[in-house]
Amino acid sequence: MPTQVKSDLSEPSIKIPRAKITPKIDRLSEARFQLAHDLQSSLDLRETLSQFFTRARSLVKFSGLKFSNLEKRVELDLGAEQKHSAEYSLSTHDYSLGTLTFSREKRFSEAELQGLEMLSGMLFYPLRNAMLYREALDNSLRDALTQVGNRAAMELSLKREIELAKRTNQSLCLLVMDVDFFKRINDTLGHNTGDQVLAHMAAVTKESLRQTDQVFRFGGEEFVVILSDTPLNSAQMVANRIRIGIESFPLSLDAQDIPATVSIGLAVLRHDDDRDSLFMRADAALYLAKHRGRNRVVLESELNHEQFSAQNAMA
Repeated sequence: MPTQVKSDLSEPSIKIPRAKITPKIDRLSEARFQLAHDLQSSLDLRETLSQFFTRARSLVKFSGLKFSNLEKRVELDLGAEQKHSAEYSLSTHDYSLGTLTFSREKRFSEAELQGLEMLSGMLFYPLRNAMLYREALDNSLRDALTQVGNRAAMELSLKREIELAKRTNQSLCLLVMDVDFFKRINDTLGHNTGDQVLAHMAAVTKESLRQTDQVFRFGGEEFVVILSDTPLNSAQMVANRIRIGIESFPLSLDAQDIPATVSIGLAVLRHDDDRDSLFMRADAALYLAKHRGRNRVVLESELNHEQFSAQNAMA
């Protein structure tokens, strides 16, 4: 059993001159104070954990740190995971943050485990604040009706994905889709039914996508799907899978099926594209799909100059 260092500082029967332990206590107090200060400097979850990772390692040596909250699908890793670990559940009687796992190559001593427990306690409230901020931010970027990303989230994600695709030389495809004759659904069945059709459409769309794909409600009955690292032929298959799924699995209300179809425009990222130019071509392809009779997928390559210029006249 390793020597418990903490006992040297707390056991009153050990006669150690005060001058010899004061510098060590001062350094420990200073490090803890600096850690507490740093943890108040950001509400970003990763930044909070990074600050903790950097400062805490000056108090207890460890190589890897993992935070996970399975319920909220959050998992962040810092450093390098090793074979020996210590896991702590961060919770109060009414709030569970998740688990914090420290790891390193050799076993932790009892004194080090006590130190990690103390450090985990210091992290609780800054981490809770960062999680609450993350939830608030997520809610501000989520469409309340369909539970997919909203237009603001789409614009942020599309800009980021375009930059990533260009940097890594990967393909990126964009789908812009619209519910056919949606006004007719609202006028004949009511806006509440129309809302449920939109929510159902979003759910069917998500079922047709990979976990890495992203779907957003752009506005009204229009949706956008970002297909990262996806070539044109695969994106076309995904678009048709969405279209067929929505047509084949209508919303059922009061034992009555509410049929709906969608029209989809598809564009592929070019080297000189920005967010607006890529979206404009996919949107033009969508209007051409509607012009051709709806319930179909149209590629940007099917556009000609006149159709592209007159896209806003095609309803």
